[in-house]
Amino acid sequence: MTVAIVTDSTADLTRAWLEAAHVSMVPLLVEYADESYRDRIDLDPEEFLKQLPDMKVTPHTAAPSPGAFREVYEACFKNGADGVLSIHLGGGLSSTVRSAEVAARMVNGPVHVVDGESASLGTGLLVWWAQRRAERGASLEELAQEVEALKQRLCVLAAPVTLEYLARGGRIGQAARLVGTLLDMKPILLLEKGSFRPARKVRGERQIAPAMLSFAADRIPEGTPMLAALGHSGNRAAHQALIDAVNARFEVLGWLDGVIGPVISSHVGPGAYGIILLPLNEAEKALWD
Repeated sequence: MTVAIVTDSTADLTRAWLEAAHVSMVPLLVEYADESYRDRIDLDPEEFLKQLPDMKVTPHTAAPSPGAFREVYEACFKNGADGVLSIHLGGGLSSTVRSAEVAARMVNGPVHVVDGESASLGTGLLVWWAQRRAERGASLEELAQEVEALKQRLCVLAAPVTLEYLARGGRIGQAARLVGTLLDMKPILLLEKGSFRPARKVRGERQIAPAMLSFAADRIPEGTPMLAALGHSGNRAAHQALIDAVNARFEVLGWLDGVIGPVISSHVGPGAYGIILLPLNEAEKALWD
């Protein structure tokens, strides 16, 4: 059985990676200055991050239409797929996965839609697993079961360096933004089951990475095999010490890294970054190897 993998632009996978892996991507929309742009197609992530601080009006983001998903699903079947696994941004954060579910009922062929309950390269790691397993002949049913199990173990830690954009989007109040800014408090957010909650608070940007590693170490035993990812604002080298620390503590079988795309950076602002860990059991490690 040939299974095609589909995701959306908030998985923050590069165009080169998607093309090499033969994964289809449906873009979300970013709206500002009375124009609508396709995430990661019309907008380059690094250029958008440079422009974001000067934008007087906060960009709005929107999910793709069911028609956009239908077009991609039909293309997958036309190109020889027997089934489609479609993995998306958490339903608690966006209606993207709902559009995908509507589209799945509009096509003549099996489409399994997964609410990844994650974002950015958290979704990206699930896509990577599914792509690699599909390439090796796993069925649609097997892939769906595996990804549904894996998503429960994702550890996604994100750090917005500024609280301004969370306040603009209504994620925190202006009073909390003001107090946090005055005290130089930096929240570390845990994305769990499709919604963010505070994991730690630290004072000063330099304390973020050590606190992330400490939080992960409390939840995941040392030496655990895993896939890992770093989502960043375009300066990967600035986070090399965090990457090295993760490699030293865990058995990392592979890394993804990429620039945070326009949709997500509209909500968290420039300078944000996140570390994502996907622990594997021994059977899953064997499948990956």
